Amino acid sequence: MSRNLTYLNVNKIFGEHGKNPVHALKDVSFTINPGELFCMLGPSGCGKTTLLRSTAGLETISSGQILYGDSDMTSIPPFRRNIGMVFQSFALYPHMNIFENVAYGLRVRKMPDAEVRKRVTEVMELVGLTEELKRNPSPTGLSGGQQQRVAIARALVYQPDLLLLDEPLANLDAKLRRYMRAEIRRIQKATNITTIFVTHDQEEAMAIGDRLAVLRKGVVEQIGSSNELYTGPDNAFVANFIGKMNFFNARLSGANQATVDTTNVAVEINPQKNRIPASAGLQAESKVLIGARPEQLEVSSHKQPDSLEGVVQIIQHLGQVVRYEVLLDDKVCDASIEVDMPTMLEDVREHDRIHVIFKKGLPFLFLPEVDN
Repeated sequence: MSRNLTYLNVNKIFGEHGKNPVHALKDVSFTINPGELFCMLGPSGCGKTTLLRSTAGLETISSGQILYGDSDMTSIPPFRRNIGMVFQSFALYPHMNIFENVAYGLRVRKMPDAEVRKRVTEVMELVGLTEELKRNPSPTGLSGGQQQRVAIARALVYQPDLLLLDEPLANLDAKLRRYMRAEIRRIQKATNITTIFVTHDQEEAMAIGDRLAVLRKGVVEQIGSSNELYTGPDNAFVANFIGKMNFFNARLSGANQATVDTTNVAVEINPQKNRIPASAGLQAESKVLIGARPEQLEVSSHKQPDSLEGVVQIIQHLGQVVRYEVLLDDKVCDASIEVDMPTMLEDVREHDRIHVIFKKGLPFLFLPEVDN
């Protein structure tokens, strides 16, 4: 039966008694629901793998609690936590055939041979490797995707309470990664085991997870579905990490209005998309960031009211959208911006001067951040 997983004020400090302690996790508190496929993502060093290893008992937390259901597992050793774990390297045994690789956890538990064979056969059918099991080669005789599924089967065969996946697709090529992320979601939903998937790839997390947690420097910045994080990011860091967000340096010119720096272009912000808390106490002319997704902007060859001027650098036809990479005048951005249009503009070519328009009511307003 699936169990929920709860973190209560979890802290992890590496070298806490030394001269240069590293606070890897800072008061982490949230709950993963029973049967949920939960993704943790963030840049390198954000604490996601530390949190996963702490969940498995491979790291000892400095303070706080980790609960599996109603059971406090904080001080329980890893081999008593009944977890399945899949590593980035797969960690399969090359001297064993795939049957014995999958059966290994059952052998350690001294399960009867008949039950071992039954469970291995069932789980290999679940991961789509029935034919490979009949051949029963060493893992070295399998493709990368097949090895990945053997590793998942090995983690599932003893019916764990939790399944932990630590960047399991990192060693696969792009096409196989897309296929395997769908397979992982199918397998997880078939078993209904509470699962944590750690990745630094936001597209991967958005495709796989029921919910996502974005971490930065040991802090959980935001938790929600991929749609919630994409359409309603709490701050500039989350906005930039989940999908593409164009940022414009600006100054506050009204309660829900900002003027792009070095221009007179005023942008009206829907109050629901104003992410600046009242406690920030900003005044008129305070520095802010306007954030706009590529689809929240438009490109035109004709001057429009409150538009920004620039030069088209690159045009890419991506199937459903045409992406225009634009370098704006006046240094209003730290880099070129991306604008997605539904169709190709016949009168706009690369290196043409164009105008960029903010779609009314769609851009966000954020506090400036050093690490956005």
